[in-house]
Amino acid sequence: MARSRDEKSYTDTRTKLLDVGMNLIRAGSYASVEINDVLRASGTPKGSFYHYFQRKEMFGLEVAKHYYAELLESTKNDLQNSECTADVRLKAFFQTAHDDFEDRGFANGCLMCNLSTELANEYPDFQELLGNHWRAVSSEITNCIAELDKSDIGLEHLTDEEAGDWLLNSWSGALTRVKAVRDGEPLRLFPKNNFQKGEVIYVEIKDNTARRHKPRHRASRRQGHR
Repeated sequence: MARSRDEKSYTDTRTKLLDVGMNLIRAGSYASVEINDVLRASGTPKGSFYHYFQRKEMFGLEVAKHYYAELLESTKNDLQNSECTADVRLKAFFQTAHDDFEDRGFANGCLMCNLSTELANEYPDFQELLGNHWRAVSSEITNCIAELDKSDIGLEHLTDEEAGDWLLNSWSGALTRVKAVRDGEPLRLFPKNNFQKGEVIYVEIKDNTARRHKPRHRASRRQGHR
């Protein structure tokens, strides 16, 4: 009689493998990460990988789904915060992302940017997942933009959907460059260009509430994935 599987242990180990894989791919690339790298970094015994994933491509897809779920939750927390005005929520979204990359020393890229560049044309399953990811995040940004005056962010000549796509495309391009130069300047230029009207407003995030404050102090950090 086959021994029943310990579901909690199985789930915990699987999640740990996904977390490790996510960090390794962010730091390098999908192609550069070997299965043994994941096992060694996670402290998982050799040979057990295939108990959780049938092949590396399936593991990569599950890593992307894992990252996507975390990112979408964080995105919604920022952009759907009913206690804040739309402009504060929009800035909080990008500020949270900036702080996460700063915590990583600007050494890791955006996982979805990395995978889009590396795998979207090669694997149809990745292409579909990545496309769904970008559309979901862009939709959240668009819904937030619909509540504010687009002239405040210099995008009054665009529709809400176009403005949402433009901001996400601009930010993603900056993230790609950050990984190449390992410096935060591309991200610091982003708010200067897109939130240039009036006084620069940084966002303090405390107890899940975003508040405006003058740029005397840096925003406090909340861990998030971008």
